[in-house]
Amino acid sequence: MDVFSKRIDKVINQEIKHTKDEGMSTEAMTRDNAIIRVYDGGKYIQLAFYMDDPDRELTPYYYYEKFGDSYEEMSGMPGSGEGDRLGFYKKAPDYEEVKGKETKLKE
Repeated sequence: MDVFSKRIDKVINQEIKHTKDEGMSTEAMTRDNAIIRVYDGGKYIQLAFYMDDPDRELTPYYYYEKFGDSYEEMSGMPGSGEGDRLGFYKKAPDYEEVKGKETKLKE
């Protein structure tokens, strides 16, 4: 498993809890059904989940920032994954996975 695996699982579980607290379905919110990008050595994690909806392929992107041993969801970040204030959309991620398969690991 990748070096970021535990951190990614932690963030996914936080997003599932948040979504459940909002009263929404979490059925599709699995690592095998997500696009995940890790930036700045694990300080930031961006993720979105694939949807079974012909009008919309992905949920909005969620962004998390590491503080100490925990991650907090970042506010004011674009759900489209483009034009974020930290410039992630212009950077290559340290790690990326799509539907549970590693697609990018920065060397």
